[in-house]
Amino acid sequence: MSREFIELLRRRAEERRRIVENLEEYLRRVRDAARELDPDARVYLFGSYARGTPRPDSDVDILIVSDAYGGEARRAVEMILHITERVGGAGVFELHVATREEFENWHRRLIDTYKEIF
Repeated sequence: MSREFIELLRRRAEERRRIVENLEEYLRRVRDAARELDPDARVYLFGSYARGTPRPDSDVDILIVSDAYGGEARRAVEMILHITERVGGAGVFELHVATREEFENWHRRLIDTYKEIF
């Protein structure tokens, strides 16, 4: 492996460690970044971190509920890029964006455990 690739892996592992060790703070940062674009956005943690069963390689699943940015791929990508630029964690967070209707009719039924980030 090249030194550059090894350095990239080291930096990603360090970022993951930093985020996981300070997860509550990073979740608030994600919430705040989402609300910069949509003050009415609601942010939920779900998946293994919400259940308390993450593995070392688990991503942090986050759902942003926003009528202004959900429902249309281009708008959802805008939200995801904005959050990633503000917070980082591109290799750690798995960001999903949905409208309230999508959340009520689909996500809420499929997600077994979720926690709103206040």
